[in-house]
Amino acid sequence: MFAGGYTGRPLGLKPNVHAENLQILQPGVGVRKSSDTGSRMLSMSYSESIRSGISRYHSDQGLSPPRHPDQAQLQRLREQRAAAQVRNMEDFLRMNCLVLEECVSYQTGMKYR
Repeated sequence: MFAGGYTGRPLGLKPNVHAENLQILQPGVGVRKSSDTGSRMLSMSYSESIRSGISRYHSDQGLSPPRHPDQAQLQRLREQRAAAQVRNMEDFLRMNCLVLEECVSYQTGMKYR
């Protein structure tokens, strides 16, 4: 519709189109704006569905008990971690020209034979 209000048809004639279809045919009516209540309802229902999906996922996770590694696996992990720490200590001592026995005897005051 132009600023003057001229639609291009005589004023006395009514369109033979239903009122619902007329709204769709008018420019700008079919475009949803962010302030439209329908889009707000759409975004609310979408965010609610996202939330319910997330809560459903978490509740499904809670149904099965958490898997605990067996004691043998925990012991292997502890040994691997200790071995890695020993290797790091050996590398550090070798790079700094130190001997483990001398470091321990200096810190503890004990003499090793």
